Amino acid sequence: MAGGVVLLFLAFALFYPLGRVLALGVGEGFALALANPYYWERYRFSLAYGLLSAGLTLAVALPLAFVFRRRFPLRGLFLALSTLPFVLPTPVVALGFLALVGPRGLLGLDLYGTLALLLWAAVFYNLGLALRVLLPVALALEGPLQAARTLGATPFRAFLRVGLPLLLPAIGGAGLLVFLYAFSAFGVPLLLGGPRHATLEVEVYTLLAYRLAFPEASALMALQILTLGLATLLYLRLRPFPLAPGEVLGGGGWGRALGLGGFFALLYAPLWALLAGLDLEALARAWTSEAFTPLSLALVNSLRFAFLALLLVLPLGVAYGVAARRSGLLDLLGLLPLMVSPVAVGLGYLVAYPGLRGSLFLLLAAYALLAYPLLARALLPALRSLPPSLQEAARTLGATPLRAFLRVELPLILPALASGVALALATVLGEFGASLVLWRPEWTTLTLAIYERLGRPGEGPFREAQAAALLLAFLSGLLFYLLDRGRGRWG
Repeated sequence: MAGGVVLLFLAFALFYPLGRVLALGVGEGFALALANPYYWERYRFSLAYGLLSAGLTLAVALPLAFVFRRRFPLRGLFLALSTLPFVLPTPVVALGFLALVGPRGLLGLDLYGTLALLLWAAVFYNLGLALRVLLPVALALEGPLQAARTLGATPFRAFLRVGLPLLLPAIGGAGLLVFLYAFSAFGVPLLLGGPRHATLEVEVYTLLAYRLAFPEASALMALQILTLGLATLLYLRLRPFPLAPGEVLGGGGWGRALGLGGFFALLYAPLWALLAGLDLEALARAWTSEAFTPLSLALVNSLRFAFLALLLVLPLGVAYGVAARRSGLLDLLGLLPLMVSPVAVGLGYLVAYPGLRGSLFLLLAAYALLAYPLLARALLPALRSLPPSLQEAARTLGATPLRAFLRVELPLILPALASGVALALATVLGEFGASLVLWRPEWTTLTLAIYERLGRPGEGPFREAQAAALLLAFLSGLLFYLLDRGRGRWG
């Protein structure tokens, strides 16, 4: 029953719209796209950006994973900081980078439109993701490495012959995840890259928003989905070696904490620059603006849409978690929304459901599609840790499967559910790609209010955008606090 609900929603919100997009792109649009060298250049740049982002993120995350193997002061705080970007919307981060190294930046160094800035942003966003994959394996390596050293291997030889082969699947998995996110990136290249560094995702949006070239946009989206599909298959083929969970080692001190503090201060300097640029007068102007969407309306829209979407996300996420804990196929199908870009989702809805264009239901369906897998991923470990005997005992006493879940299992997984809900709400609050494609003026959210102001030249709109970004960051930070309280420790 639970699996059927999820599959029915996926058929409406993902499979049919994407099928229509692919069908539209295979015809005339596909031939036009293949014949245009500019589109191939965008594709090559997207590949290069994905690979460079993955390599640079791994180069930073791998040493950090070994630093975090040891216990030291403020270790938990620094681990939490590494996950902070997961709940920061793209426009907030983009404004932070512009405030630091943009045309009006505090440092007087304009990096707007450079590859260096895009790669910095990629590491900012994906470091926590890579660290989550690498750290558990790094912790589990201590036993095998100790065994190798007992047999006479030097520390370097033990790592080279034993540790590195055990790490390689995790390195490959983390790199592929970063590649998937960077290759299909939209918000960061759109707001920080300029025309020279537009990804395939940005080009799809440009074709749709400015030329209404649906066939060519669909063809490029088909090419992107094919690439993401191949990368996903490669990711699924990576099988980590079975390792016993490791313990955090002792021996760390304040020197390690101070070094990490300096590192995170540099990495997250754009956030400090954004805070330093707070202009209360600009916030007051933006709150009741007549030239742009007032922030008062944008805030109401953001909160209203987030909680309306939660009415879909919560049952979908729980249903997916209950069904996927015992079905590998459904687990894979339920992950598909994480592998499809928000712009593709919005484009698919415009193509597949022309009669529903302008319907709030489509926007909420897009939000639910993009958010429910994140709620479910937080829920699944807790569900899988429950012994089957709990529900079997409840069934023996006459409870239905639904009643057994609500009365027996649900109270045990509430902390994980609260964590997933917070992450889902943060995702909806910061959603940018699908909102931009399906945008109606009266639906302007905080992310779109920021983008609206960034599209106008001048100091005034930029300061208003900064104020809106700080308001959105504050909301996201509250949800990050809830998420951090609800999640478990890494080790």
